[in-house]
Amino acid sequence: MSHAILTATAPINVTADQARAWFLSLKEHPERYTFDTHAGFTVTQGDFGEVGSRFETEEVFRGFRATLRFELRDVGAYHFRFRLLAPPLPVWGAFVIAERAAPPITLRLDVGATNRVGAGLLRLPLLSGAIRRQIQAEVEHIRASMEALF
Repeated sequence: MSHAILTATAPINVTADQARAWFLSLKEHPERYTFDTHAGFTVTQGDFGEVGSRFETEEVFRGFRATLRFELRDVGAYHFRFRLLAPPLPVWGAFVIAERAAPPITLRLDVGATNRVGAGLLRLPLLSGAIRRQIQAEVEHIRASMEALF
């Protein structure tokens, strides 16, 4: 996996284990991942947290609604790495939870590309700005949801 091109972070007043538990609960509680520009989260194959599991989201970018399909490629104690399946673009993402037992932890969402075409797309000003706003909104929403739950 190459280096991230876009990154969003948020400090979260939970433990790393609580943050991991929140992610693993998404199959049973997909509503935890719904907010203004994120209309849904559905596990379509396997269980979230298992390599090879698939999920899809409905997101709104600049007023345009898109269904995105992903596959988990690597799952560790405190990270979930995934790749975009549809639309078929050479893009990957990763949620990384700081490995600290005591709050606050830091949650990071990285987005990168698997080749130069994908990197070029992610660096286009209009697209990178929309994605940057979206991923920052995602980590902020996750922060609020985790802190409300724990």
